[in-house]
Amino acid sequence: MKLLRIPPMYKCIGLIDADLLDKGSRHPNLALLKIAGFLFDNHIPFELILDYNSDFHRYERIYLSKVFTFTKLPDFLEDIQDPYLVDKIVKGGTGFYANAKGGTYRYERETDMIKLENDSFLITLLNHRGGHNRMGINMARQMPYYHLYDAFVDQQVALGFKREKYKDYYNYSIGFLTRGCVRHCPFCINKYENIIHPYSKIDWFLDQEKDVHGHDKRKYIYLWDDNFLASDKTIWKPLLEQLIATKKPFQFRQGLDERMLAESPDGEEMAELLSKARYHGDFIFAFDNWKDRDIIVKALKIWKHYNPKKSTKFYLFCGFKQTQDNKEKFYNDIWELFQRIKILMQYGCVGYVMRHEDYHQAPIANIYIQIARWCNQQAFYKKMSFWEFCYRNQSYWEEHSGILNRPKQKSYKEFEEDINIGYYDSVKMCLPLVSIKNILAMFPSKKDELLEMFNYKMEKLISPSLWEHQ
Repeated sequence: MKLLRIPPMYKCIGLIDADLLDKGSRHPNLALLKIAGFLFDNHIPFELILDYNSDFHRYERIYLSKVFTFTKLPDFLEDIQDPYLVDKIVKGGTGFYANAKGGTYRYERETDMIKLENDSFLITLLNHRGGHNRMGINMARQMPYYHLYDAFVDQQVALGFKREKYKDYYNYSIGFLTRGCVRHCPFCINKYENIIHPYSKIDWFLDQEKDVHGHDKRKYIYLWDDNFLASDKTIWKPLLEQLIATKKPFQFRQGLDERMLAESPDGEEMAELLSKARYHGDFIFAFDNWKDRDIIVKALKIWKHYNPKKSTKFYLFCGFKQTQDNKEKFYNDIWELFQRIKILMQYGCVGYVMRHEDYHQAPIANIYIQIARWCNQQAFYKKMSFWEFCYRNQSYWEEHSGILNRPKQKSYKEFEEDINIGYYDSVKMCLPLVSIKNILAMFPSKKDELLEMFNYKMEKLISPSLWEHQ
């Protein structure tokens, strides 16, 4: 990739990744990467703004993207009073409308999806990437500028963080092959979508830059497709074959729809073709709803037959629409989460707990945090039950606090005995144990059931006979 040339007649364009500046982000913002690529094509200077205290008046225009609704903007950006900023800052992204309802949501999403291609500044610049329009950015075709976050990564390394932590910013070509979904999940950004359509060709975002040794700088591909496998076979199959033909390891970051392996007449072909791919990391699917258990189990049998040794992870959505006063809904959510985990353990798959922001409103919100801490770390999930993980937090703290001659693991009954003899009157109880203690106290009639779930353990539950063909 050529170095950016900065003509003196232009002021710089500022780009703000709001998620990065608030609580941090594990991924680069694709919209900003593409805006940067478009500006690069037109020799317009730009930079990623890494501090809200920057002098915004030095920028000709500022593009701010926010992916998550919980991301906070500074007060002066939430309600802009400065006439300069009113005219110069363009805000967009799912974080501004994802929680909107009905017609408001539809309008905001439709407006946001075409905002950049109709932007009054961008349409004054040439489109170098083809398509129907000679002027303005074509978001599907635009090659991202993959160096946008270089200064940020260098900044973090200088602060003492390992460069490997930020590999998503420099090691991947990133894009969508398809857009849309047909599932209508109420918590999803695509809840009103009805079709899946082709979006970008691989060549439009596959970076070919080489390092000093002639090797590809970006060794991997990751994809943000909403529901790739639910597209028509005339779409997913040639695209999957093209991905495989690149010989680059790739990954669908938002997961693949496991249900399609059972629902589609081509499900076995999907599983077999994916088994031949150079997949990067875990295969990721989703098991978001307990009501889907029968179709998920059917799909798992197909998947594990063709991919018996492939590391497979399932997103586990939870915490949606939790409230302080609805204890029954809270219990059912925790129960369903553990039942999904049990099925995954039986099939030798790992889980990854995805908490909706509503979990904060649950009667015992911290239990979601502790389940995620256990489940989302495979070294714990594969070797320990949730109870063992929680108690090991306690014994680890005790070991490093100089408390000697205590076992690393105890059963819940032994833990209760310690409570009854007053051990925890003088020794601090760790938060994971506090959360377990509180949920058992909240649901005394469910104690045995809860303890059984908390003691699910992969090495005891896994059963290859479930997927091996007889």
